[in-house]
Amino acid sequence: MTDEIQLQQKDTKGKMLVDQAVFSIFNIFLQSGSSISAAQAAVAISKLAPEPSGDKKTLEDGFFFGLWRSIIGVAEQIPYDHPGQDKLVKVMRELTLLPDSGISVWESRLWTDLPVLGAAFREHLNGPGHSDVKEEQAQIDQAWVRFHAFSAKLMGAGVVHFENQPIWMLRQALEEDINPANSSAVDRDLTTAAMYVEFSGPILVEALAANPNPVLSDELRRLLRGGSLYKGAPGLTLERWSFWAKRFTEAAENTATKEAKDISLRAAKLMGVWSEARLKK
Repeated sequence: MTDEIQLQQKDTKGKMLVDQAVFSIFNIFLQSGSSISAAQAAVAISKLAPEPSGDKKTLEDGFFFGLWRSIIGVAEQIPYDHPGQDKLVKVMRELTLLPDSGISVWESRLWTDLPVLGAAFREHLNGPGHSDVKEEQAQIDQAWVRFHAFSAKLMGAGVVHFENQPIWMLRQALEEDINPANSSAVDRDLTTAAMYVEFSGPILVEALAANPNPVLSDELRRLLRGGSLYKGAPGLTLERWSFWAKRFTEAAENTATKEAKDISLRAAKLMGVWSEARLKK
């Protein structure tokens, strides 16, 4: 795998993926020979934000939705196992360490709280897209996996705390039986779920160790309910963790590619090792 990344501002149909200013920063920073540090890249990004008008200490959300969409657009172009994704995560962490500006967006601190990021990510969960063209669908699926790898890495680095998102993706891949066996959709969903085990699994395990059978509000019970194949309690529970590990092993036999099979079996093994180390009484 080459270390160089060929970022694109637009997709093959001309749709904008990354804003010009954001593109200019990351197109240099992400290359293996770049001398720019993550902290310097974060400062450069922060300077793109507009200034509040008059004596106001608040900003509208429009710029930030655009910024996070562009950064997602960058993440979707980087393979999940490429060092460029880790560099991108470091920039996000450096943004949270910038000096307090006293400015807020949606009552969130700029840049400490990465305002609007959660909303931008939730907006992006309305996917993946669909194409009748096999090559286009493969690109859509690839971008979907990379987005979720980026999300999982942000969680693993303590930059964000998207507790529900891993459960949703694991539910989609392991608690439903809607994709034909040996299909690209099976591979995509299993690989996506495995990203949360690979890159944020320790966070999930520690949450389980601290609270193996959480008491949830009615709203969370609804949001974190099981899929059709899982009959246990909602939320992140020991029973559900064991169910997922078993399903990763079972579903690995229905993948279309060896790569997806290996990724699924690795996730199951990781979950088993962590269960022995942290969840056995």
